[in-house]
Amino acid sequence: MQARDFLAPAVTFVVVTAFIVGGAAVFPFLVGGDSPEVSNLAKQQTDLDSVRVADTEQSGEITMDSNTAGKTILIDQAHANQLSEKKRNTLVNTLVENGHTVRIVTPDEARGSAWNESLRSADALLVANPTQPYTADQLAGVRDFNDAGGRVLVLSDPASSSGSILSILGLSAQQPSSGSPGITSTLGVSASSGYLFNMHEYQANFKSVYATPEGGSLSDGVDRVVLRDAVAVSTGNGQEALTTIDQTKASTTRRTDTYAVAVQSDDVAMVGDTDFLAPSNAYVADNEAFIGNVADFLVSGQKVGNAPAPPTGSQSGTQATPPTLPR
Repeated sequence: MQARDFLAPAVTFVVVTAFIVGGAAVFPFLVGGDSPEVSNLAKQQTDLDSVRVADTEQSGEITMDSNTAGKTILIDQAHANQLSEKKRNTLVNTLVENGHTVRIVTPDEARGSAWNESLRSADALLVANPTQPYTADQLAGVRDFNDAGGRVLVLSDPASSSGSILSILGLSAQQPSSGSPGITSTLGVSASSGYLFNMHEYQANFKSVYATPEGGSLSDGVDRVVLRDAVAVSTGNGQEALTTIDQTKASTTRRTDTYAVAVQSDDVAMVGDTDFLAPSNAYVADNEAFIGNVADFLVSGQKVGNAPAPPTGSQSGTQATPPTLPR
């Protein structure tokens, strides 16, 4: 290659570079203004000076105020329920240490009449994120159980509520407009779609929202709780127990509000989160006090009668008793 072969590209590069640099310098004078500045999109959306991120400080002890003992609590694991063993054990250990019995209902113990027979001998039922349908007999059994004073606690994470069991309890998911079941139950408690977040004050990350007490036994002794992945819940006839702090938004609407994340309606309660039970979260803020209140709720009912009533004649079946967790 001759020298001129190298020279032509070099000249072209110098000319182009000079044009770009010179144009950038001349352009403000042509349009009459200073050089445009690059804006930080995140700063446009959030005033970073106003953001408050709290440290992760853990303290306290999970205790129960109830003096009652000997209650039996069922935890549904028969419907592909999405609740980890670590989260479950936080509540199980609290109940067992205070003299109560916890039984895990597995798929084998929910077949046929065994589900209703398990409810018959129980005082409370915990349902967390069911992802498989319930039979008509199971749903009728839960209704009879609750009508007789059996306590039902539903835990729901975003986009995991199951229509069948929640509908029979008045706890149904508000899905996007796609023909899915709405709020049609008599107990009037529901979970919204999407998740909650707060870009102005949060714990660790913007989806870790703070909630403060509104009233009722679930909020006793609570100043603030932290919910890592919360969904809004509501009640028509009961009361809100915990609501999020100001400037909380819903992912589905981006609407700013103070959303209820725990509600109670008679013998039914609902919490829009399960992460507060995780060992890493159980002692953050006042989560330990809230967990104690949840445990108290489960054992404070006054179930009467033999509900759900046993089948008669050809409907009768054999009982399969769920395993009892060791104390």
